[in-house]
Amino acid sequence: MLLTGQRPGEVTGAAIAELAEIDNDARARLEIPADRMKARRAHVVPLAPIALQIVREQLNRAFQGQDHVFPSHFAARGPIARHSMSQGLGRIIAGLQVTKDGDAEAVASLKANPPTPHDFRRTVATGLAALGVLREDRLAVLAHAQGDVHGLHYDKYERLKEKRAALEAWERHVSELIAPAPAAETVVKIGRRR
Repeated sequence: MLLTGQRPGEVTGAAIAELAEIDNDARARLEIPADRMKARRAHVVPLAPIALQIVREQLNRAFQGQDHVFPSHFAARGPIARHSMSQGLGRIIAGLQVTKDGDAEAVASLKANPPTPHDFRRTVATGLAALGVLREDRLAVLAHAQGDVHGLHYDKYERLKEKRAALEAWERHVSELIAPAPAAETVVKIGRRR
């Protein structure tokens, strides 16, 4: 959800049959049918490298007869329940510990006002805006329709190329937050040793 900006049910309900070209890093995507979308319009979600890696790992762990990318361990052949994401996120937040200076305020804030899985959509939308992604491309990533006559009736372009670029930029940003690159000083020092 954090890497794609999709709704919890759209991610947890992802069927293996909805995956397309997952062996092609530049074209891999999730094709969500209209009946699984809130707006009842089919939606194509490009799978940027980390999201694609997660999908591939799930498929490598798949058992025979599995229909969903994220299967339930309790319901035969069904997807993981949407509320399971909320419960899992709640357990993660409850277990958060302060590990370095500056984390105490963030951890306290998360525990006092825990986010929901759906809140990741807002995080993605806000993050894409901060990265300079155009509004129309952000709307396309989130499967939000343009509200004007042009967007509703005339412009049927899927924006797949723009959505892929946006999600790849977002993944790079998330990766930097999770594992920041070494400081320039460190790189220079390492380079001088050789």
